[in-house]
Amino acid sequence: MTSLTAMRTILPLALTSGINFYLTILVVGLSIRLGWVPNAPAGLEVLASLPALITAGVLYVLEFFADKIEFVDNLWDLIHTFIRPVGAIALTAVSLSGIDPVFIEGTAEVIGVSPQAGITASLVAGAVALVAHSGKAGTRTVVNVTSPFETFSNIVISLLEDLAVAILAFLALRYPLTANAITVVILVVIIVLVPQLLRWAWFTLQAVLARLRAFVQQVRQSDPLPPEHAALLNGQTPDLCIRCQAHVPRVRGRRGYVSLCGPTLVFTYHAWFRYRAWRLELERITNIAVQQQFLVDVLQINYHDQQQQARVARFVCTKDRAPLIVQFVQRIHVEGMVGT
Repeated sequence: MTSLTAMRTILPLALTSGINFYLTILVVGLSIRLGWVPNAPAGLEVLASLPALITAGVLYVLEFFADKIEFVDNLWDLIHTFIRPVGAIALTAVSLSGIDPVFIEGTAEVIGVSPQAGITASLVAGAVALVAHSGKAGTRTVVNVTSPFETFSNIVISLLEDLAVAILAFLALRYPLTANAITVVILVVIIVLVPQLLRWAWFTLQAVLARLRAFVQQVRQSDPLPPEHAALLNGQTPDLCIRCQAHVPRVRGRRGYVSLCGPTLVFTYHAWFRYRAWRLELERITNIAVQQQFLVDVLQINYHDQQQQARVARFVCTKDRAPLIVQFVQRIHVEGMVGT
């Protein structure tokens, strides 16, 4: 039974490790040390030792606070891109260390994989943790750059993540079948969303590098528009062009170029093997503002659609393009198109 429990804990503990590795260790160690779970995998008993609990506790406290500060959480996630998957691999290896090798080989033969099932299980755990980490990192970036209540939203999401990790890690030991069912559902959701979330996670890395460049040099000339994007402007030459990442209706998390072409704002991007354009007439804009954040500047445009419903478009730019954003706002105001 203990061997089966160890095998069943691999998937849920890998998922929680990808979200918050230190809290996973802390919950598992305390659950075993305080006797909250019967027949815990023998290999995991090492996590119940005082050195392991103290180390995990200190690191979790650091993560608790870092995870609730805008863009500090992005930097923390960036650092843990390798730590969490590797931690999940190590946790799986520790969990399987207490299992009789004969049991592992027998299980491997039944499911038709290599007798080295421990290695296979560890690699699967690392992959699951990487998917979970990518989903977490991408979600945080989306919240930081698109939510009108950045700090509050960040804290709420972080607390919910901690609660979910604690519950799922405990269920993995006490009710492993239930934990696995929940894990599969969460993984399906993350995998469906992961392309968009990965785009935001990659953008975070670029924003960090751009923030460093901004201290030395900023971009003051309009970004050159690639030919594939320029072809969507119907022969027009843009007055100003900025490379950015957009969060607008039907275009969420796409990297592209926002351009001013006479009385029209155009965002060109690549999606589903073709280049596309999102257009907005300047006369429909009711307000334009710039949200200055630590890693990025967000150009927020309020407008009404053709049905006169209020909409919001956000164009997220790296810090080195701050002068271009100022020029962009000035040009729109000069046109007298923005409502007051």
